[in-house]
Amino acid sequence: MRRRPFLRALARIVLIVAAGLGLHAPRATAEPLPDRPIRLVVGFGAGGPTDILARTLADQLSDSLGRKVIVENRPGASGNIATQAVASAEPDGNTLLIGASPLAVNHSLFPDFPVRYGRDLTAVAALGATTNVLVVHPSLNVRTLAQFTQYVKERPGAVSYATVGVGSSSHLAGVAFDLSAGTTMVPISYRGVGETTRDVLGGHVQAYFAPVQVVLELVRAGQLVAIATTSPERTAWLPDVPTMSELGLSDFDVRLWVGLFAPAKVPAERISTIEAAVARAMTSESTKATLNAQGIAPLSLTRTAFDAFVLREIDRWRVVVAALKN
Repeated sequence: MRRRPFLRALARIVLIVAAGLGLHAPRATAEPLPDRPIRLVVGFGAGGPTDILARTLADQLSDSLGRKVIVENRPGASGNIATQAVASAEPDGNTLLIGASPLAVNHSLFPDFPVRYGRDLTAVAALGATTNVLVVHPSLNVRTLAQFTQYVKERPGAVSYATVGVGSSSHLAGVAFDLSAGTTMVPISYRGVGETTRDVLGGHVQAYFAPVQVVLELVRAGQLVAIATTSPERTAWLPDVPTMSELGLSDFDVRLWVGLFAPAKVPAERISTIEAAVARAMTSESTKATLNAQGIAPLSLTRTAFDAFVLREIDRWRVVVAALKN
């Protein structure tokens, strides 16, 4: 694999993420926020899963806080444009970041990027996470991860897997699998999930680390074979499909997560006010429906636990990126 072109491309393409619920927020004395609209800054374009969640959350926060909450899309640079905009905003709690998995990956991809998590940004609330599932074409005649791994090892550099672009979740899951299993697969990029799914079904590529909701009905119909999921726990949408970790790839974890972040110097009382409002907003039926439609599971973490989770993600992707540079 050519490492430098991969890293340059990865630095340009955003991860596709989805979002969900997750926190048990503490009750704190509410501190009023400045009397102007709250901005939720999203580092991805309108219409994607992160944007859909952000707009649902904005509606619920408007009701919960009695304030106008608007969504501002600032895509580009793998989410770094939005991240920097929030980190440099006035630390009054009125400008917040809907941040996703690239926030952790970018720490290693962009070592000179001036914004650092923990110093310039702080966690407010975990929102949710989703998973991918490794599916293969039935013609491979493999049904287990062990069989798939053996199949790939017997054909180094000859087994292809579909992705929706360099740096997408489907691509990074494949990279992580190669590093964990000691295999060498070839990623094939497509413009979207429609083209990707078509070519997997047609047998033009052998495998796909697909978002669960994209291939759910195809798996149920037997048109694709589900081998394993990429999160630490089984997904409720495919409860009979084991995880990579269960099957021997220790600590394999390629979740697509999203959370809410604020400039680091926002007063703690205001952070607590927002955190509590998010906790109330995420219990609404409309938010639950949004999560379910996107195949997103709640990420049930306190703010402290979410902060620790993000730090672990930064460390984990640092190892992966370092391996790619070699």
